[in-house]
Amino acid sequence: MKTKTFLSVFLWGYLVCLTMPALAHNPLQHQKDSLRRVIEQSEGIDKLRSYNRLYYLYMSEIADDRKMDTLLTLFDQAEAEAIKQGNAKMQGMVYGNIIISHINRNEYDKVIQKAPDYLDFYIKNEQWRLYNQIHMQLITAYNLKGDYKQAAEEAEKMFNSAKERNDKAGMATALYATAITYSIQKRWKEEEHCFRECISLLWEVSGYDNILTQSYAFLCSSLRAQAQYDEILQLVPEYEKAIARFEKATGRTQPEAWGNLYVALMDVYIDTKDYDKAGEYLTKLENIVSNNISQYELARAKALIYQSRGDYRKALAEIDSAAVEVQESGFDLNAVRKIKMEILCRMGRVDEAFVLMDEFIAANDTLKDVEINAKFDELRTQYEVEKHIAEKERNFHYFLFTLGICLILVLLLVGVFYYNRIITIKNRKLYEQIKEQDRLADKLFLLSHSSDTPTSSVHADVTPEATTGTCDAPVVSSEQYNLVERLQEYLLTGDNFLNADISRDEIISALGTNKNTLTEAVKSVTGKTPMEYMRAMKIEEARKMLDKHPELTIEAIAFSCGFNIPSTFYRLFRKQYGITPAEYQKMAKSQKK
Repeated sequence: MKTKTFLSVFLWGYLVCLTMPALAHNPLQHQKDSLRRVIEQSEGIDKLRSYNRLYYLYMSEIADDRKMDTLLTLFDQAEAEAIKQGNAKMQGMVYGNIIISHINRNEYDKVIQKAPDYLDFYIKNEQWRLYNQIHMQLITAYNLKGDYKQAAEEAEKMFNSAKERNDKAGMATALYATAITYSIQKRWKEEEHCFRECISLLWEVSGYDNILTQSYAFLCSSLRAQAQYDEILQLVPEYEKAIARFEKATGRTQPEAWGNLYVALMDVYIDTKDYDKAGEYLTKLENIVSNNISQYELARAKALIYQSRGDYRKALAEIDSAAVEVQESGFDLNAVRKIKMEILCRMGRVDEAFVLMDEFIAANDTLKDVEINAKFDELRTQYEVEKHIAEKERNFHYFLFTLGICLILVLLLVGVFYYNRIITIKNRKLYEQIKEQDRLADKLFLLSHSSDTPTSSVHADVTPEATTGTCDAPVVSSEQYNLVERLQEYLLTGDNFLNADISRDEIISALGTNKNTLTEAVKSVTGKTPMEYMRAMKIEEARKMLDKHPELTIEAIAFSCGFNIPSTFYRLFRKQYGITPAEYQKMAKSQKK
């Protein structure tokens, strides 16, 4: 049986839910008219079912272009009605039958054009059985057009989709489609591998017994092409078990499934020249009613068996019968000529054998050209497949590279996040220390006004690090405290604090003291020079403004506190508090929230 014919016959039988019922030829038009009247008068699911029965009648006549046009119109009407009723199941059935109709008319381009949209519909509505069936038809269309690369890509897409949802039936169907693509290209080893995986998966699911038995039939053909006859014989028990399961599931005998098994065994024994056993299976084949076995295969087998028994007259009659079945195929016809030449020689009709040999040689020369072209086609296909595999590997390497870059970026982002978190925690602690110092300063101020002890409210070193004293600190007189307090009051009076150009002489004159006394007093009380002390006061005032006025910009606060250069303010603020003005302002805002 030729691969394309076998494939088409199988796919038609495989779509059980889409198969046409047996239609009576008389009176067909009367049935159509009756169904049209029912459609006009019915509603709901009855109307959809009537559409379904009507377009099945037309599907038996799709060879007629006019009937096909009518059928497509019926499909459109049935689709519109299914959409109107919101019946996705019937809508999916319509799409499946549209594809079947185009396949049976060999309109593969239309299948390729329409199938992707229908597949999207099945995915959206999770109609996975129809999805698998129609995806198979799409792959079949590519195979029959000779576009094996695209067929392989669709089969891979189908397999990956099924694998993602753990659909073993879908995975098996995809493997079946892939194996068929390999079979057409005569890539027997790859075909065998795919069918074995397909069979393994199908034993774990139900409802796919037809494709299971067909997989065994194709696997036997693949093994025979590799001369692995013992492997075929080892398959027989589980092959028979698969057919028995098929019959139990359907409730009826499956002559075609048994016929495929008997053909496989008959061919094994013919190839191994065990003609007696081959004859047993030939008899079994002839006893099968309504079998779909190739008449060429039967006639060829009979000729070889009769020849082995010395009945050359019957053998010659059968081989002539086989020749009638294969006129369209030079390859098969040459195989027939070879068998016939051997029979003629055994009959002593050497002259006729020589004439046949001349035909054989002439045909063989033509076949060589065909074979060479076929080889080139196979090499080209192999190149395309290998190119596709190389592209996939390259894309995989690109993916790994991109993934590596993404991981590095993620690590960097995590590092930045972690660093920012550490900085935030550090800043929060610094902010809390500064606020704690503010509270201590307030307590000192209260003590300075409620005790005779000269406790100063003067701002000493206000950095968080300067919270501990030393036992070697110099003794400070009350006059020095008073002088520093007067300095603080002077600076906070009017615009003196904001005057960036105020000189030391102006301050000394205002306080009624001299340079050395002022410097010694400020140094003793604060540990700073007068200018450093004034700068620290300005930064302290700026910090308080950051707390009180979050709406102001840092630059505006810096200018208002006598810093004409913002960068200087930033540097001195960070030096004094260990935190930048921006970070401090951010902490202050978060505390208020």
